[in-house]
Amino acid sequence: MRILTKIHNLFKGKTTGKKLLPILFAGFLLFLTGFLSVFLPRSIPSFFADASYNKLCREIFRSELSGNTLTLHYTLKNPADYGIYEDEARLPIYSAESQALSNASLTDWLEQLSAIDREKLSPENRYSYTLLTRYLTLQQSLSDFPCYAEPLSPNSGMQQTLPVLFSEYRFQRRKDIDDYLSLLSQTGSYFQGLLSYEREKAEAGLFMSKEASEALVRGCEAFLTEDAINNGSHFLVDSFAARLMEFQKEYPELLSEEAFEDYYQENIKILKEDVMPAYRELAEEMTLLSESAAVKSDSSTGSANTAEISEKQRYYALLIQKSTGSDRPVEEIQEMLYAQFDSLRRELLQMKKQQAAQSADDSYDPQNTSAPDRHTHPLSVEDILVFLQQDMQKDFPPLLSGSDPSSGGVLKKQLPAISCDIKYISKSLSASSAPAFYLTPQMDAFHKNVIYINPDSSLEGTALFTTLAHEAFPGHLYQTVYARESSIADRKNPLRGILDYPGYAEGWALYAELNAYDYAADYYAVDTGILKTSRSLELCLCALLDLHIHYYGFTLPQAQTLLAMFGIPEEAAKELYTYIEQEPSNYLKYYLSYLEILSLKEEAARLWGEDYSDYRFHQFYLDAGPSDFLSLQERLQDIR
Repeated sequence: MRILTKIHNLFKGKTTGKKLLPILFAGFLLFLTGFLSVFLPRSIPSFFADASYNKLCREIFRSELSGNTLTLHYTLKNPADYGIYEDEARLPIYSAESQALSNASLTDWLEQLSAIDREKLSPENRYSYTLLTRYLTLQQSLSDFPCYAEPLSPNSGMQQTLPVLFSEYRFQRRKDIDDYLSLLSQTGSYFQGLLSYEREKAEAGLFMSKEASEALVRGCEAFLTEDAINNGSHFLVDSFAARLMEFQKEYPELLSEEAFEDYYQENIKILKEDVMPAYRELAEEMTLLSESAAVKSDSSTGSANTAEISEKQRYYALLIQKSTGSDRPVEEIQEMLYAQFDSLRRELLQMKKQQAAQSADDSYDPQNTSAPDRHTHPLSVEDILVFLQQDMQKDFPPLLSGSDPSSGGVLKKQLPAISCDIKYISKSLSASSAPAFYLTPQMDAFHKNVIYINPDSSLEGTALFTTLAHEAFPGHLYQTVYARESSIADRKNPLRGILDYPGYAEGWALYAELNAYDYAADYYAVDTGILKTSRSLELCLCALLDLHIHYYGFTLPQAQTLLAMFGIPEEAAKELYTYIEQEPSNYLKYYLSYLEILSLKEEAARLWGEDYSDYRFHQFYLDAGPSDFLSLQERLQDIR
């Protein structure tokens, strides 16, 4: 608007001396002719290519967020700034027709991408173009397996995720409160769409296992706590009240006491009349589908044929690529994991031998009592977050948020300081939730961050320290804020802000977690080297199990026999097997991606030679932004 106003005012300005105007105009034409002869051949094609590419990316961005108010709200604080306007709050309801339209969009976008000359794009757009082409192509390949995804996994399904997202739905304007209540009331319709998909899965013979459906039902029943709703202790009641109070405190003129009470009662009414019945019906329908699938399975030949096994393997290979960002063949992944496992096992045995030898030494102090006093008392979450930010400074580039504007940073004005709220997962969700997780902030309001800790996980000592490194600094929170500050996704081309690269993020978070054992050595009187190697070995074993269960058909007895060699009892082995069976490629998402980062790091050291440092590698990785590992490898080769 300000640029247009400037141009408009320029042409409105009065001139003096009529004879001077033709001379100036002729001179301008001569200047313009010379300018165009120098710059037109190379700049104009690039300009139009970049403009076409950015326009397509904005269209995809708006298409992906439109019609899904929950995702839109969590992605953007101000959707209008990105050309997105929605009057009605809506949850996306699955149907075969909507899925077909989504698949058609993938084909259309790829066709439009192919019409853009990649070589005429700016360097950053060329990289983004490659990422997007590979991303959409992989999505298109996965669409050939329509009944293999599992949106209702008992551990990470939408019946688990939706309540957490509702509890963190921020009220930034009065309309947000109305939208929230509208979305909450649509829970039943949303679950009906997921049940339609589950029926398709059951018809295709791909319904979840009996154990998984029983775990899902138990989770739904734990959520059905009407007494907690009535007495106000349910987390969807007290979190709603807390957000209302926060909004009222900030905007007292927008929310009267009467309106507050009306909203509070409306929330309780929707929970009792819409949400609770939706969970009850979900549990009932999934039980019926499970029983029907069991009958169908008993009446079949009993074992999958070769074609079915091959199809499941092809899907799983694609799922690994999607989850990790690695394009390695399964056989190469297996070799990579076995080599890592053997290396870690030998390393751990050597460390334990050294520890035993030290213990035999009379001067050895197993409690490390010579360490500073702060080693001897428990560290709070707040302590750990402070120490992590201090310790990481020598190894990782700083964030700009909250920095001194006179320090010569990239940004001319100071960004808001980063905040991190630590919250605890509700008891009704804790049984099937992860030990901790980070809630990604909005693209255009990333200074407020939230980390959830599961109170049932009993995190303490080095486990709490390294978990917070994984979720906060230098893990998820740091990486996310760094990407937002770097304007990898801006208004001109915001699409990269929503492209999902789980391996890039989770591989980095695990890398941060394992590196944090070195920091933890300054605060805990334990052998952090052994703990670090043991943790890595444990995750490597789980990644191998993931591969063998889902690609090679490893059975429970086989898994129990293998795990018994490592001292894991049958019941614990069964729990691990069940979890991996229900969460295909999940462990690979963490550990294979971590190994890809180590491989990339080794290549950077080889290419950069004496110029290599961990700091420089970390900056390279973070500056590239969320990516698949093939693209990162190519980028590394380009910058040497």
